[in-house]
Amino acid sequence: MNRLRRYSLPYLVWMGIFILIPTVVLLILAFSDLSLYRPGTFRLSLANFAIFSLPTTQRAIWNSFRFAGIAAAICFIIGYPVAFYLSKLGIRVRKILISLLIVPLWSNMLLRINAWEKIFTANSIVTDVFGLSISLVGTDAAIVLGMVAMYLPFMVFPIFSVLEKMDPKLVEAARDLGANDVQTFFRVVFPLSGGGVISGFVMTFLPALTTFVLPAYLGLGKYTLIGTLIESKFIKEAADSRALSINQGSLISLFLMILSITAFLLVIRVDKEGETLI
Repeated sequence: MNRLRRYSLPYLVWMGIFILIPTVVLLILAFSDLSLYRPGTFRLSLANFAIFSLPTTQRAIWNSFRFAGIAAAICFIIGYPVAFYLSKLGIRVRKILISLLIVPLWSNMLLRINAWEKIFTANSIVTDVFGLSISLVGTDAAIVLGMVAMYLPFMVFPIFSVLEKMDPKLVEAARDLGANDVQTFFRVVFPLSGGGVISGFVMTFLPALTTFVLPAYLGLGKYTLIGTLIESKFIKEAADSRALSINQGSLISLFLMILSITAFLLVIRVDKEGETLI
């Protein structure tokens, strides 16, 4: 085993350059007045925390949690039956349907979002095929539906992973004890799939919470989310070297990082064997 440790060196170098060093820089920027565009001045400061008291930031946080929560709930309502259905199919049909869920993830997300933008506009393909002229771009519904379309597979796969490995003898035992299908589902199947549900919720909620391209296209820039707020802070300082917006953006990024780590620890707690991690 000791002889194999040297093969981990490239991975450690990669982690150090692209994860450890950026995280340290993020910490320094978040708790100081250091500017990347005019280095030289450096003073530890908590002044950047004032960003959380601004109405713009509070509205962005509220919008992010609201949209991500609704999208995750809809993904669960749609994703659980899909995962349950897939777990009951034969291997050949199951592989085909799972492939249909995976293939869209191979395409560029920006292209998929752009496609949904075209569909949600009036006089789109929906108008040509169904005769409906509905414009959803720039509304709450467009953002939520876009999030569901982007992240639904991340709800399906963890739940399916748990249901697929569930011992069918447990269901048979419940029925032998007199439980009907509904009782068996709510007292046996659903509780045992709880780890997959939590993992799926986390894997759906976090990307939806931090997205910034989706609201820019489907929301027409009308909605400020956490991701768009961070982007604006970095762009603002890049345009004006006298600003210190990047420090505030770094602090908000740290907030999201802590939230992500907490969510990941929750997944590990409910899924000690890592069955639902994708």
